[in-house]
Amino acid sequence: MAIRLSKRIRLRLIILISTSFFVVEIAVGFYTHSLALIADAFHYLNDLIGFVIALVALELTESTQSPPTWLSFGWQRAQILGAFFNGVFLFALGVSTALQSIEKFIFMHNDITRPENILIVACIGLVLNICSVILIHGVLVAFLFPMGSTHFLLGQIMVTIIHILAMDGQIGDVKSSHDLNSLGVLIHLLGDALNNIGVMVSALVIWLTKHEGRFYADPAASMLIACMIMLTSAPLALSSGRILIQSLPTNVNCEDVNRILTSVPGVLAVHDLRLWRLNHHKNIASVHVLIDGQTSMRECSSIMKSIRQRLHALGVHSITIQPEVVRASYVVTGVAGDNEGVVPEYGK
Repeated sequence: MAIRLSKRIRLRLIILISTSFFVVEIAVGFYTHSLALIADAFHYLNDLIGFVIALVALELTESTQSPPTWLSFGWQRAQILGAFFNGVFLFALGVSTALQSIEKFIFMHNDITRPENILIVACIGLVLNICSVILIHGVLVAFLFPMGSTHFLLGQIMVTIIHILAMDGQIGDVKSSHDLNSLGVLIHLLGDALNNIGVMVSALVIWLTKHEGRFYADPAASMLIACMIMLTSAPLALSSGRILIQSLPTNVNCEDVNRILTSVPGVLAVHDLRLWRLNHHKNIASVHVLIDGQTSMRECSSIMKSIRQRLHALGVHSITIQPEVVRASYVVTGVAGDNEGVVPEYGK
């Protein structure tokens, strides 16, 4: 039996978990002088900011109140904007952590105390991350495995892995039901889990070995965390950034669209073809279509309908078509993507 929670409730629970653990982790990190633990704590802080952005964006997009009139598309890009700033902030944090790790490699101070505390906090963080990943997917397996048995946590982990694998093939699909912001949240949680494992390994090395170089395990773990932060945040920032600059949908080629539209019976040429993504789910197009001046209104309407149907088949459902009437005796060519397009000579 599965308990389904709304996305809003799940985000609020994750914010509560992350806030509580951040306070504990940053305190223990400064107490033990562990750069790896401090870096992981600030990673949690960034996650917390990302979760708040995701929650605010969700509240805005699902709000029943009308958006301000100066927002042409309302709050439809709120989640994209939140995902972009989340990714950029996280990448900057990764660079900062990497620089601090390099500094500690060069100027090593054997000042780490109580590595067992570092290990305990890292283990708690790993468990909390597993719970958060389960929450973000809305899957709480309360009765799938007997409560209190050794199979209970294993069952939750298995379900989580299945959901992650199922999502893996959908990351690049614009038709996926997962929006970019939820993807960003999931990436953060998975990155945190790997970071916790790195901190656990460094704590074990410092605690259990007596080699004089054992303290290098801490900056090594923090460097690993920094690389993980940058590797997971860069794709998020790039994906959302491409949408913000109104790039082409990932599964659409402008030249192919131009060829498809010009093959519509009655279309002489097209120009000023524009295709862009409003958000992760909605594609928009605008195009100027040249048709023969002898075309009747009924035929013109049929041509417009055919164009819309062909664009719908490509996943474009918000379309603006501007028909331009010319004489069929003129050969007009249009190049898709030109900034100025081709303006036919009328009346000759």
